[in-house]
Amino acid sequence: MSEGEGRSVRRRFAEGTTVDDLRVYMGPFVATLGYKFNTEADFVDEVLNSEIEILDATGDVYCPCRIRTGDPKEDLKIVCPCIPFHSEQFAAMRKCWCGLFIRDDVEDGADLLGVIEEPSPGERVEVPVCRVSDLAPGQVRHVKVGRSDVAIARVADEFFALSNVCRHAFGPLSDGVLEGYEVMCPWHGWRYDVRDGSTDHPDADVKTYPVVVRDGLVLVSVTAR
Repeated sequence: MSEGEGRSVRRRFAEGTTVDDLRVYMGPFVATLGYKFNTEADFVDEVLNSEIEILDATGDVYCPCRIRTGDPKEDLKIVCPCIPFHSEQFAAMRKCWCGLFIRDDVEDGADLLGVIEEPSPGERVEVPVCRVSDLAPGQVRHVKVGRSDVAIARVADEFFALSNVCRHAFGPLSDGVLEGYEVMCPWHGWRYDVRDGSTDHPDADVKTYPVVVRDGLVLVSVTAR
């Protein structure tokens, strides 16, 4: 029995969803991650048409160049756009697996078609995490960079990145309050300096990550695993 045969398909998008609908739906989201549609318009149409066929068959817009496992928790990582689940690899490759999306700093997407060059273990990778305009001064937000949970904090026009997990009771620092250069854990008030991850409590400092701002994007530098 083939996949889906004998059982109804639960659609995640409305009947009659078109390529143009997917463009409108996906474009603004990937822009917040520092990506855009490939500059090769015909290629984009081809991929999106494939996703419409997959949608009709399976109920969701799975990546056309990845194989589904049948495990919903695993397969959600290949629902397009899947950039947040593979941020380190895509940042290094400057595109997603199939090339439907390319990084904002890529001028000609044709140069990357068919190219798969994943980062080597230990290689430094700058991962786009948000646009400068997405985070107001005094705010903190949670982002996923590879397998790491990271809190991005903005103090005036400076951006900082530190582990999102408080070392006391594992509270999410991104839900805390930012006062100057200190973020307060929302659970018990432990304070961390966003510049170096230090706290007054012994043996409880958190990891920090280098941050650069380029062309309106905030990028966190991490080591590829």
